[in-house]
Amino acid sequence: MIGDKLILQPYHLPPAREIFNRIADKKEDKRMAITIAGESGSGKSTLAIALKKVCDENNIPAFIFHMDDYFYLPPTSNHIQRLEDINHVGTQEVNMQLLQSHINQFLDGEEFLEKPLVHYKENEIRTELVDLNQIGMIIIEGTYTTLLDNIYCKIFMSRNYRETLANRINRNRDPISPFMEDVLEIEHQIIKKHRELAHILVDNDYKVYVNE
Repeated sequence: MIGDKLILQPYHLPPAREIFNRIADKKEDKRMAITIAGESGSGKSTLAIALKKVCDENNIPAFIFHMDDYFYLPPTSNHIQRLEDINHVGTQEVNMQLLQSHINQFLDGEEFLEKPLVHYKENEIRTELVDLNQIGMIIIEGTYTTLLDNIYCKIFMSRNYRETLANRINRNRDPISPFMEDVLEIEHQIIKKHRELAHILVDNDYKVYVNE
């Protein structure tokens, strides 16, 4: 997503390295897909960036797919739709079928892929052509990505939206308002059920656990 500002912090790298080591020990010489799910402000995007950095350092080029790029409507338009009907909030806002198709194409050896790309400030959905020839791993981050198939490892950020208020304020991407807190509560009720589907959990202190 163009226009979303993220800053990688040192504390993001240790869990990324631990996750990479768990994955690398079993990685075969073929493409692999990883998901990172969690609520708003939980650290999905920054962990994805940290994991990509660790992969690149270990000669496994990685590419990040952001679920936000796959919303049917650009950000401002989607927010207006939510204001008109809060029941719009949920997986139905996202073209999960297209995202799944792109994951499958990558795993099947596709060389190039044209994917959506959201320009946040311009409230537009554009496209970008991704060269997959050298990519060994894709990292798909987003609220509902645990629901995707053909995923080698599903990671879940345990912090909920109440615990991430400070992060959301610092990120300054979405307005902090009673309505948005209602939206996040709806998302919370949906995504908390996905935790049990994950293979790895990352807690409030960025410690990594196998989900048993």
